[in-house]
Amino acid sequence: MKVARLTLLVGLIAARAAATITASCWDLASEFNDSKNQDAANPSGVWSYGWKKNLTGRFFLATTPLNELPSRSGWSSASGAPADIRNVRPVTVTIGINRLPVGAGALDLAPGLNGEYAVVRFTAPIKGTYTISGQFYAMDDNDIGTTTDVWILINDNKTGAFSGQVDYPGGAPVASFTSVQFPLKKGDTLDFEVGYGAKKDFFYDNTGLNAIIEKIK
Repeated sequence: MKVARLTLLVGLIAARAAATITASCWDLASEFNDSKNQDAANPSGVWSYGWKKNLTGRFFLATTPLNELPSRSGWSSASGAPADIRNVRPVTVTIGINRLPVGAGALDLAPGLNGEYAVVRFTAPIKGTYTISGQFYAMDDNDIGTTTDVWILINDNKTGAFSGQVDYPGGAPVASFTSVQFPLKKGDTLDFEVGYGAKKDFFYDNTGLNAIIEKIK
């Protein structure tokens, strides 16, 4: 009888502990909930996929499923760009007449024709200090290649933001961020944004994004 009670007590403690465990680390690319998933949703957990007319403007959810055969899918504005797209396996895709090698699991942010920003939004589930590491990187080597402006904004504000340039022809194919810290309250947002850069057109501007977010305290 005592053994049974002890076993029950241990089980209750374990169940209570499990119920209080919360995620403290997120992988932006691998957690992408694309439009082909059976449980496809936008927003999905802490992630929202969308776009802005300008850098610090209103965030719009991308509600149009985007499916590029054979293996790329995601979300876009009604016009098809901006878009957030993930590749499920290594394959050379064709965009217009151009072929583009894309790695497995790569997340592609494509800006819009008129300067709109492609955005992946993280919403903090709990108050704390969050550290972010990763990179924006050029995906396109057609014509002159990717030339985009890239950002991480807290609550749509440029103050304290990370900013960089992906300039493939200029010899800067990557804009990295390592252990960048943001103090966030529950419900605060971090927006990973890609715009069409100084050349002000969106052609050949496919930009990859990897990011790990970790709550450190």
